[in-house]
Amino acid sequence: MSAKPANQSIQHPGVLERVEESSLFVRIESRTACGHCASRSYCGLADMEDKVVEVPRQEGDEGFRPGQSVMVLLEQSLGYKALVLGYLIPLLLLVGSILLMLLLTGNEPLSALTGLALMVPWYAWLYRSRQRLRRTFHFHIRPASGPSGKR
Repeated sequence: MSAKPANQSIQHPGVLERVEESSLFVRIESRTACGHCASRSYCGLADMEDKVVEVPRQEGDEGFRPGQSVMVLLEQSLGYKALVLGYLIPLLLLVGSILLMLLLTGNEPLSALTGLALMVPWYAWLYRSRQRLRRTFHFHIRPASGPSGKR
């Protein structure tokens, strides 16, 4: 399997947790550098725990073994798409609905509740669309390079 160039991919180091017939499961390691970062209190990554990512097996993935250090890759454009679906559209729905209801009714509590209520169908739609989104967001895997990686 050929990986995209580093400047076109989002890369996360991880450890291959288990290998199944159709998928590889990689535990993405939390970054310890967050503890020393001045912006850690503003960043959601500082509080993140390790996450397990399912990567569909592809041709050439036969050599991977549990415990192996790997890099999980996602095309940068898909990372932007995830940000738009998960953060930008909900933000626009929230702010837009609050402003619209405030103009129509002048009732601030009703406007706030309407904005929050619109988040429920959006995230319900995202949840129902998870299988289709899983086919859209293609993770790739490659052995980690350097002293901890096995080639």
